[in-house]
Amino acid sequence: MTTATSNPALLPSRLTVGAFQSNCYILGPAPCGNTVVIDPGAQATRIIRALETTTDRISAILLTHAHVDHVGAVAALKRRWDAPVYLHGADLPVYERTVESGALFGLSVEQPPKPDLELCDGDRLVFGEIDLSVRHVPGHSPGHVVFVGDDQAFVGDTVFAGSIGRTDLWGGDFQTLIDGIVSRILSLPPGFRLHPGHGGSTTVAREAETNPFLAGLTEPCRVCGAPQSPRIAGCKAGHCPHCSHPYPHGDCSDV
Repeated sequence: MTTATSNPALLPSRLTVGAFQSNCYILGPAPCGNTVVIDPGAQATRIIRALETTTDRISAILLTHAHVDHVGAVAALKRRWDAPVYLHGADLPVYERTVESGALFGLSVEQPPKPDLELCDGDRLVFGEIDLSVRHVPGHSPGHVVFVGDDQAFVGDTVFAGSIGRTDLWGGDFQTLIDGIVSRILSLPPGFRLHPGHGGSTTVAREAETNPFLAGLTEPCRVCGAPQSPRIAGCKAGHCPHCSHPYPHGDCSDV
């Protein structure tokens, strides 16, 4: 499945794989030949075949987090193309126990190789026309990140269409996840498409308005309508990140 975007290089193909029905996203190939794979979680042969129909190389394997259903095919892709693997360092303890994690669910999973590069909040990843920024959004796992492009974000297991990621696994925390979603994801423009680790894609506006875990945690900017996060901002002066309308008193009296 593919979805529209203003940047053709970021037109994602989605493969839903494995027992957990996890979404693996393929970006590219871009005009300069770059292809990026996000969260190859299972069914390595299927992912490799899909890639081989369009490209002879991949530029990177990007991981939103290290849970077994998002990394189960990393070893096979790395062996086939020797592409660098990117992961946030806070998820290394989970990543290093992939085999054991799989066994807990009755899955036989190959241990993925050590990441080549550790992601940090604010990193910019550029692979030709594929240009993504990294936002650290813990709560589902300690090192969970989202990858943000021109008008869409790959959000892993932070927020889904109508739900959020579970927080009862190692390193999870409900309030940390909620705060991160509101401040780092719902702060994106309302029309931004969100591509989650499970299920179909959604938008910032839809989740801010209708997600039962998130509705009511933001207020629309009274000028441009973009979601604001007054509960987190508190009574602090600020401005809308989209239209720059000032809010001198935060959530005390401005919204």
